[in-house]
Amino acid sequence: MKKLLTSVMSLMTALSLTFGASACTAIYVGGDYTESGNPIFSRIEDLSNSYNKVYNVVPAGVHKAGEAYEGCYGFTYTFTHDSYGYNAFQDDNLSGTCPDCDGTHTHTPYQAAGTNEMGVSMTATETLGNNEAIDAVDPMNYDTGIEEADITTVILSEAATAKEGVELLTKIYDEKGCQGGSGIFIADQKEIWYIENTTGSQYVAVKLNNGVCFLEPNMSVIGLVDLDDTDNVIASKDLIAKAKEAGTFVGNEEENQIDFMQSYETGYVGIRMINGLNFVTGSNYAEGDVKAEDYVISNVGEDGSIVPFASKVVPAKKFTVSDVAAYQSLPTIGTPRNLETHIFEINPDADVKVGAVEWVSMNDNAFSLFVPYYPMMTTDVFDAYKVGTEPAVFTEEKPEEGFFYPTTSKKKVDDEWVTVEGYKTLPAGWETSYYWTFDALSNYCEYVNPDCAEEVKAKLADVQAEIDAEFLVMKASVEDGTATPESLTAASSALAEKAFTAAGTILAEQMNK
Repeated sequence: MKKLLTSVMSLMTALSLTFGASACTAIYVGGDYTESGNPIFSRIEDLSNSYNKVYNVVPAGVHKAGEAYEGCYGFTYTFTHDSYGYNAFQDDNLSGTCPDCDGTHTHTPYQAAGTNEMGVSMTATETLGNNEAIDAVDPMNYDTGIEEADITTVILSEAATAKEGVELLTKIYDEKGCQGGSGIFIADQKEIWYIENTTGSQYVAVKLNNGVCFLEPNMSVIGLVDLDDTDNVIASKDLIAKAKEAGTFVGNEEENQIDFMQSYETGYVGIRMINGLNFVTGSNYAEGDVKAEDYVISNVGEDGSIVPFASKVVPAKKFTVSDVAAYQSLPTIGTPRNLETHIFEINPDADVKVGAVEWVSMNDNAFSLFVPYYPMMTTDVFDAYKVGTEPAVFTEEKPEEGFFYPTTSKKKVDDEWVTVEGYKTLPAGWETSYYWTFDALSNYCEYVNPDCAEEVKAKLADVQAEIDAEFLVMKASVEDGTATPESLTAASSALAEKAFTAAGTILAEQMNK
């Protein structure tokens, strides 16, 4: 997350059980393991408690053919056609200043996920680290490489298919490099691709199938890959050569096979992987039990032949969107650092305009609600999603007014960073914002009055059940052909308003007790 985290990736391994517990988490469940038979993938965007996000519909043609785009940190790109329309989460720069780079030039602040009008859905990125040896031979390009804040904007604006998106992103990696390691999903109705890179220019992209499931909590999960499987693998041409140069290569060069995780990443197993595997598979792993072979994906069979990508992660039951939401709400995964979460279910047999359903939540998944959208049929979103504000403010002194909660921060004392106790106050007008309302509810339950947490979760579960039931009405209208962009936009907006109102009401009830 964000360029700041690039400089501390080496620290992440050492602090995985603490810092990593608050970082992005993704999951892919192939159609063989879902109740609907449709593949589902999801990611939490994590960074910091009380960091505003907005959700909106970006109209087609925002960027024009031939336009030179300047991103946050030196990356530039020339659009090849007028940009496609798409929906997206993005950081709040509605004041005119980008919260990522502090820039005021015309650009889009970090967009985390979305679906464009052509049916391309994506999420970017799961931050990945690397080992020092491989970083030395293929360092990040911090001057002109593509950065997380630019990826979704460029791909959803340009790509008409998932394959086009993968080819465009990897072409940028080849020509300009990148500024951070990442795991990225790019999907359409026909194909779902997953791409990993941990260095400046080397990468591997794999086409996923219905028979594979994996979890990705800031850990490389691509294991032994046969690069000759060109129908399902796109890799940088020097992938093996760079690993050999670094002295980290694991694989079989004669067979054109490389274990990407062992060659390019650290292989450290954090608590989110352990808890996630236990939830998904019904296992009882403890710290130290999980090995790479328990979670990586591979297309190499026991006899060395090419096989469909698979892993040893087998769900204990057929998963639903609700199960994926429950996974993203697990302790150490659903935390106050959650900014937003998106769940995509892709139906390959539906009409393209309704082939993707996206469920979205804002803030801490432990105290949030998931609202469904047919993104290609959504022309607008509920107004509270689009509220821009000033940032939340930390003070060591207890505020005299406003909504605030106790927390800690860092400050420099005699050239050393020290932790100080204090309070964070939400900005004026927070109660009109979807993000800030859920942020207030989360922080009230987490830090002001933890005794109310279970009661609040129960109330939210009742509201979620109502939302789920009303989605079935939306789905029925899609299936009988009566749905229109206007009707589905109105239905999703009404559900978002229901969620927003419920959060504010529940918070007020608790504060007034």
